[in-house]
Amino acid sequence: MENLKILSVLFCLLFLLSCGNQTSESSNEIVLTAWLTYKGSENAKFEELALKFSQEYEKKHNKKVKILAKQVPFDDLVTNIKMSCLSKKTPDIARVDVQKVLELAYHQVAVKLDLLKNFDLTSIEEKGKEYMPGPFKANIVEIKNKEGKFEKHLYGLPEQASCLALFWNKKMFRARSRELRAAGLDPERAPRTWDELISYARILTYQEGSDQYYGFAMNNSLWWTMPYFGGYNAQFVKIDESGKKICTLGDARTTAAFQFKVDLYAKHKIEAGAWKSGAIGPDVGFLNEKYAMILMGPWNVQKFQDKKLDFDVALIPKVSQEEANRLGLGEVPESATNVGGNSMIVFEESPYKEIAYDFINYMASWETQVEWCDALKQVPVNRRAADILMGKEKHPKYPNIHVDPIIRTFMEQIQYAVAPPPLPMYSYIETDACNPSMELGLKSMKAVQQALLDAAKKINNNVLSLVNE
Repeated sequence: MENLKILSVLFCLLFLLSCGNQTSESSNEIVLTAWLTYKGSENAKFEELALKFSQEYEKKHNKKVKILAKQVPFDDLVTNIKMSCLSKKTPDIARVDVQKVLELAYHQVAVKLDLLKNFDLTSIEEKGKEYMPGPFKANIVEIKNKEGKFEKHLYGLPEQASCLALFWNKKMFRARSRELRAAGLDPERAPRTWDELISYARILTYQEGSDQYYGFAMNNSLWWTMPYFGGYNAQFVKIDESGKKICTLGDARTTAAFQFKVDLYAKHKIEAGAWKSGAIGPDVGFLNEKYAMILMGPWNVQKFQDKKLDFDVALIPKVSQEEANRLGLGEVPESATNVGGNSMIVFEESPYKEIAYDFINYMASWETQVEWCDALKQVPVNRRAADILMGKEKHPKYPNIHVDPIIRTFMEQIQYAVAPPPLPMYSYIETDACNPSMELGLKSMKAVQQALLDAAKKINNNVLSLVNE
């Protein structure tokens, strides 16, 4: 075991020697190193776009710039970044998981993009109008300044987005069409409110011989619960009267949201218990046509299509206005989902921060996003790109774009994305603080509000106490 640890450290050191900050200006060419985590056809498309950037940049600025791409295993990226910071051999740019931007900002690794002299708009808010709200907000971080006041800056730009939407099995709906119609429900569409989902799922939950079918199946984790919190307009953190950040889990909105999720299993008995350890997961049960509806992301679309599954994707249902009125929530969003995907950051060690920003800005631009997402069937982070891809805006440069209807739904869904909790130590928050408490709530071993309050206590004591220093 000790030998394995030594080999691991040696591997990381060798990686840093080969992939460190290779910024150079020899032969009048500036070379910027970018650490990337792309797969398959993404790599070729990136190289194509990077070359295009270099050509356009030289024409505009009369400077030669080369983007040197270094592929880094996704699971090793943060470890390699930490070691590169210790050795002061960071790359200029990195493509990082959206959850990691905040952590890198707190460690003062990432550049405050809004303070760069070539930041292209007057404020973070103005810049945000170009992007889908959830993916963009995940890059905005509030950190205490020298005066002890929280200061907001932009530490990255979204580059690739994913989220959850509602997958529904059309064949299973048709099999129960008579019962659904008798209940006043349309078997040819997905439910649009959570109340409707319960009504559909009651009919889609039944036993036939030895086979048990369920109307709905879900996962347990903070990330998978964000659509429920978002649907109730619940907030995760607020600043109290003393100017300190506190976790709001356990307040009226978060409690109502999580209580609803628990009730799908414990009260309405329409959920399969797919969140339990050792149970058939939502994706497998959906693939085997045992679960009629699940929340899932675009990463499983191709797998389901390859298996010739008769399914479709719809927006995650909204909280009904009746439920909102009962709880005094006021207006509620038409849908809500979470945020996954990646952002691009610029490192403080880079001597060419402005050029690096120009490049990540180019990767997030509407032109690049249209080209990238059209070629790779992905979800854009740029609003105008989404409008063009969905046909809402006609553009002479892209007259014949055709988007897969399922990917189109994800393009609509991402507009309702809720950014992750704006706190460092996200892995601790999810794995240690929230997930165990939420599982106790789902198992009815702890009252819902108490489960959330216990999670909030851990977050306040072990995360926010450091943030508030």
